[in-house]
Amino acid sequence: MRTGHGLGAILRASLLVAGLLLPVGAGAQVTWQDLVFTGGISAEGYRGNLAAVTVPAVDSTDAASAAVGEMGVRGSVSLLNRRERGAFLRFDAGLRQFVAGGFQVRDYAPREWVGRVDLSYRETLGSLGELWVFGGGGGRRVQDRPPMPLYIQPGYLTADGRVRLQLYPMRGIHLDGQLFGEFADYRSPRPTPQLDLLDREVLGVEVGATWGSPWTIRVHSGFRATGYRNQGTFDPADPFRRDKTLNLGATWTLRSSFFAQAGVEGTLNRSNSSRPEYDAISLRAVMSVPLPQELSVNLFAVLTTKRYVTKTDFARLVPGEEADNASVVYLEVVRPLFVNLDGAVRFAWNRAETDIGDSYFERFGATFLVRFRPWD
Repeated sequence: MRTGHGLGAILRASLLVAGLLLPVGAGAQVTWQDLVFTGGISAEGYRGNLAAVTVPAVDSTDAASAAVGEMGVRGSVSLLNRRERGAFLRFDAGLRQFVAGGFQVRDYAPREWVGRVDLSYRETLGSLGELWVFGGGGGRRVQDRPPMPLYIQPGYLTADGRVRLQLYPMRGIHLDGQLFGEFADYRSPRPTPQLDLLDREVLGVEVGATWGSPWTIRVHSGFRATGYRNQGTFDPADPFRRDKTLNLGATWTLRSSFFAQAGVEGTLNRSNSSRPEYDAISLRAVMSVPLPQELSVNLFAVLTTKRYVTKTDFARLVPGEEADNASVVYLEVVRPLFVNLDGAVRFAWNRAETDIGDSYFERFGATFLVRFRPWD
């Protein structure tokens, strides 16, 4: 797999769409909004004696460690920004190199490339509201993917899109609704054909309402249908796995001298294949607080609990849910070092499901990051 080539095609397609969306003479409005170069080093520990079905090597262990170097770039470009319409391009790409230890057969040196490109377009609909159209794609490539518990999500290519309608407030309440879709193709080299089982197609809808000032509350509800064309159900009348997922949530946000956000979301997943049916609930907290001496503290936390409706004795593939249903905590302290250069120390913990349903791993890490903005 050559993810870089796939991402290049996505970027070229996004720029082509942007050119079609922009009216003649709008090129002079193209401006950079942000550009950030990132570099960092990490020390990480993993634990959990788990065997991942997508890794052929039998070399799992109770605990593993890794030193990680990373570099990345992200940016955003305003292609058009008028009162009645706008178009924006965002990109994010990075590389992580691991040096891992703690395994019995050999030490691993995984290398991970990731990247994503997003294009958005805004159109004002008179006195009704704003219509947003989003489209994007991303990819991941992994070499020398190790056994558990050092879990690295497998390589894939994704494409997704959304159409969102944001109505102007009526009696202080903002209503919004969106339709979305996603396609994911997991790359399966010859030793790991099981990864094809993770391929999926998603269609969904979400509606929400927001009110309040300076704090806001948003409640939302959504439904999505997911098809797994390579996963069978052993039912000749309904041969391929199809999931239906309902979620309901609320988010409270405060913007003042600091930023704070708290949210809760419940999820019910039902399927024509009983093994991946589950109920889950997530609590989320986000905070950014300025401190003396030019310091700032950022916190991001998601705590999720999950219960499978049907207990089985065999491994259950749960595609992509190692991210959707993870518990994650990031605590970061940031301080300017020089002009245009910030330094950050980040502590992280996460507990997530692997490719095997109801089997979890834990990761602990400390990272030193530098971020350079050439135009600040």
